[in-house]
Amino acid sequence: EIDHLQVVDVRQPGEWEQGRIAQAVLKPLPKLTAMLGDLDRDRPVAVHCKSGYRSSIGTSLLKREGFSNVMNMIGGFDAWKACALPVVAA
Repeated sequence: EIDHLQVVDVRQPGEWEQGRIAQAVLKPLPKLTAMLGDLDRDRPVAVHCKSGYRSSIGTSLLKREGFSNVMNMIGGFDAWKACALPVVAA
């Protein structure tokens, strides 16, 4: 169920402002571990960036912080757009 999924965008604010996934929350990678208070450790989390590199790091950080059901969105926001999935414009 997509509503149960938490989507975390680890890109920078400038990237976020150029377009984002509607249900995503912005938690830039350098600040990620300091911004976990509103995430539910019992719900699945999908992490994405622009292409997949930063999200792989973010996924590792979340697992280290006790999140057990964490997914790296391979291909990131670029792949999301390439698949013509919905994007919220700035």
